[in-house]
Amino acid sequence: MWLKRFLADETGLILRSVIKWGIVAVVIGIIIVEVGPLIWIRIFSIQNVDDVASAAASEYSLNHDEEEARKSAAEKLRLMGYSEKEIEECVVEFLPAGNVPKQSVRVTVVRYANTLIAKHIKQIEKLARVSTTKEVSIGRTQ
Repeated sequence: MWLKRFLADETGLILRSVIKWGIVAVVIGIIIVEVGPLIWIRIFSIQNVDDVASAAASEYSLNHDEEEARKSAAEKLRLMGYSEKEIEECVVEFLPAGNVPKQSVRVTVVRYANTLIAKHIKQIEKLARVSTTKEVSIGRTQ
């Protein structure tokens, strides 16, 4: 009862305004903490997938061995700090499929953003998954 009277006078209006803006600031902070890593991972994944695809294409053009190219891509991902789970989910495909000479390599890199909610709730972890794909010509690695 006294709180209602306190918030009704002049100092209460100021306190009510401070509380509202405090809640808004906390909500915006939580959104930034949760969405920021997803954006950050997406930006760096673009460069990482380009480097991994170029490494796989270079290795294949030297040895014409798909397994060695996949190992080279996995080693490149380890050096970039990817976890074993992320490396296992990455895909290296040589195109066209079949027993024909390969012309390009398509690499899909998977990275999990380290957000507070996804770290503690395993069911939400799939929402923190960021995958990026790049296709590079084997004859022309960038």
